[in-house]
Amino acid sequence: MINLAGRDILHGWGKFVFTGVGLGLLIGVTLSMAGIYRGMVDDAKVLLGNVGADLWVVQRDTLGPYAEPSNVRDDAHRALLGIRGVAEAGNVTYLNMQIPHPRGDVRVMLVGFEPGRPGEPGQLVAGRPITRSHYEAIADERTGFRLGERIRIRRHEYTVVGLTRRTVSSGGDPMVFVPLQDAQEVQFLKDNDALLNERARTAANPAFNRPGCPDCSRRCRRARPAAAR
Repeated sequence: MINLAGRDILHGWGKFVFTGVGLGLLIGVTLSMAGIYRGMVDDAKVLLGNVGADLWVVQRDTLGPYAEPSNVRDDAHRALLGIRGVAEAGNVTYLNMQIPHPRGDVRVMLVGFEPGRPGEPGQLVAGRPITRSHYEAIADERTGFRLGERIRIRRHEYTVVGLTRRTVSSGGDPMVFVPLQDAQEVQFLKDNDALLNERARTAANPAFNRPGCPDCSRRCRRARPAAAR
């Protein structure tokens, strides 16, 4: 049988090579698809495992904390603590942004968390946890930040005190962890350019500034009488 197989291969050498290459490509594509799928599932599980939460509470009619924006009141976690079976609850914020860096802008997911509560980064590979209430950060190794380095996030500078590994978002962006209040300030506080633009738009609005009275809105607000019933 082996001799017959060898003679058949020699007789149709071109067909044998073509068939072998085709089967090899088919097996390679199948293994690649399986690996990509398992990698995507593993990344999603790593994200959930790093957070350490068993239950998410998000805004009604939204698809979760990672699929779309969701706003919940800060005091909602106190009500959750009163539910039977809930051991811990905490607030977290997520914001995709770019952080300027001398080597180039770094796209990250900024995470705000409360120390000691769900949402805190897991095991560190270097450095220490955040101990101050402001201006300290923990970054993933993929960001390229180093321990002790100072990075600027919007208005303030943060010191990198710890490094993590494989803490990435569902889109593959590395995470940077900061205290919750700092993350809320970054997310909701307007920068100087936005404030100047808002003031210019208000000054140019005829509903507040009538013709011939450029400072009318301010004086009218001062002279407006108060009424009570």
